[in-house]
Amino acid sequence: MSQGVVPPTPAATVAAGIVFPLVGGVMVGLRFYSKHVQRAGYYAEDWLTIPALLFTTGMGVILTCDGIGVSKRGLSYPAPQPKDPKDLPTFVAPEITAYRQVQYSLEMMHCLAVTFVKLSFLLFYNRIFVTPMRPVVQWLVWILIVFCTLWGLGFFSNFMFACGTHFADLWTNLATFKRSCQRIIDVNFWLAITDCILDILIFVFPMPLVWNLHMSTTRKLGVLAVFCVGAVTVAASITRMVLFIRVVHNIRVGYTKSGTGADLLTLTAGLYWTMFETGMALISVCLPFTYTLYKRWKSKNTSTFDSSSNERLGNSISGFRQSRKQRLDDSTENIIPLEDTNVMVTTDIQIQSEPNTKEV
Repeated sequence: MSQGVVPPTPAATVAAGIVFPLVGGVMVGLRFYSKHVQRAGYYAEDWLTIPALLFTTGMGVILTCDGIGVSKRGLSYPAPQPKDPKDLPTFVAPEITAYRQVQYSLEMMHCLAVTFVKLSFLLFYNRIFVTPMRPVVQWLVWILIVFCTLWGLGFFSNFMFACGTHFADLWTNLATFKRSCQRIIDVNFWLAITDCILDILIFVFPMPLVWNLHMSTTRKLGVLAVFCVGAVTVAASITRMVLFIRVVHNIRVGYTKSGTGADLLTLTAGLYWTMFETGMALISVCLPFTYTLYKRWKSKNTSTFDSSSNERLGNSISGFRQSRKQRLDDSTENIIPLEDTNVMVTTDIQIQSEPNTKEV
């Protein structure tokens, strides 16, 4: 195991490959259900979560499924070594082949999945912010949308053609890797850094817009809390970036300097956090909508409880008055029925600034 990197256990790797696609699927389903019950309509940012979920699920499958990933011992296990160290450049092992195939497919799926999530966030911002600065906001959002699209396609292409057209050189042996595929190390390095920077920009973008709205501080904090769920994704992205810088350093030492190859435990740590960051990003982009669904459910239950309590209270008062032999008309004059309150919360929110109004 390489110094500075703590690899996940086989159980943790399998858990990540199973839990994140399942939870992500539930969150996407709840997002669409929330929009349906609120009759808010479906927008582009909603539909983009579907391909994001499909690619996240694909990442989980290749991490855990039979014949690849952990079950093939290509992940979370030490790399096998030849009996004679001199044979390492041409040494072929099923475990090493499995890891490199997993890395190749998982990294491409990761690029597409997080790109769709980023675009979903940005399109959501573009739709809900209606302020006097809306033209400027839209202009900035569309710049980020174009940049994120090119970013995702660019890194996807770089991974796909990391070995040029000699695709099998990535998983054949160390000699073919060093001959054709060493650029994939730099691609991983810059992907981790730029991905983290984009996540921070997307997270920070709505903060000044919300804070400059003409509303009370309490309402501003409430709106900001909706967007702050993205902090979970940023934290995962920063963790992945720091770890991937160490992983890339260890890969460079193993493949280019010492000639011993890379430790599969070290490489597994990089793929594990790739899965973690992708899963958390998908969950975060759906959390605001599931939260409003929860608030609607809570409000409905509270209304039902209050109605039942009022009915029981009215019955108690009526029985007490009858026991005191008061007249029926007197009792009915003093009972004021409470109206049933139905609260409808919609996720089709527009945050609009109203100029020339005092802040409450």
